[in-house]
Amino acid sequence: MTTILAVSTSYANIDSLRYRIIEYCNNYNASIGVAMTLIEDSDTMSINGNNMFPMLSVYKLPIAMSVINSIDNGWQTLQTPIHVNQNDMHPNTWSPLRDKLTTSDTFINLRDIIQYTLIQSDNNCSDLLLKSIGGVETVQTYLKKLGLPNIQVNNTEWEIFQSWNLIYSNQATPQDITTLLNKLYSEALFSDSCYSFLWHTLTDCTTGNSRIKGKLPQSTEVAHKTGTSFTTQEGITPAINDVGIITMPNGKHIAISIFVAESKESREVNENIIAEITKMVWDYAISKE
Repeated sequence: MTTILAVSTSYANIDSLRYRIIEYCNNYNASIGVAMTLIEDSDTMSINGNNMFPMLSVYKLPIAMSVINSIDNGWQTLQTPIHVNQNDMHPNTWSPLRDKLTTSDTFINLRDIIQYTLIQSDNNCSDLLLKSIGGVETVQTYLKKLGLPNIQVNNTEWEIFQSWNLIYSNQATPQDITTLLNKLYSEALFSDSCYSFLWHTLTDCTTGNSRIKGKLPQSTEVAHKTGTSFTTQEGITPAINDVGIITMPNGKHIAISIFVAESKESREVNENIIAEITKMVWDYAISKE
């Protein structure tokens, strides 16, 4: 358990928010990393923000962004047909596309592959995205150009399936993921059409509704990506994560990354940790209006 001194429970300023979250995190047997930015106001806060955490399927976000970058560079389009055969549709892994296909040899356009990857977190589709741009090296090159070397995409889902410890190879700091989210929203990384497609795909995410979105008003728009591991026989969950951009009622935005690692708590508790921390940040942001 990560233990950090807590000294305040008020929201008088950004430091008091940080101390309140620290106090809350100290109640749980887990390593918790948080980084957030109020994008328009530039308020920032982090807890263990520069520590490395396993991303799990959060890593599908930088993969998808690298693919979108390839589209804007003219290497492919959203309509590019991706050849999908039986060798691409690995069994015994989460893959809604595999379960839907009625043939073992077909073509699926890149738009659909991205949507399956980000909306339903399809593992086989994530690997198809990597294949379409030449592998993890292309993603790492893209992230380095963005100045984010601490987001490390090193292995495919299939490689992880064959050697589970590789989940710790695909890792990032909460601070760098939040910076990535901030860049996504603020820096016009993509053409208008590609940005709109990516944004709406992330807001359509169907996983992790009890995490960042869990305690926010029901109508709140959240563009996000989750990451989830199984729980070991020893009762340890390596990762329950959620990262995203929250749209506030006043039209401003919060970029937030929350990682719950090596937890001895239940999945429900881990997800509630993310929801409670998000709500504290939301309340702080609302108080600044």
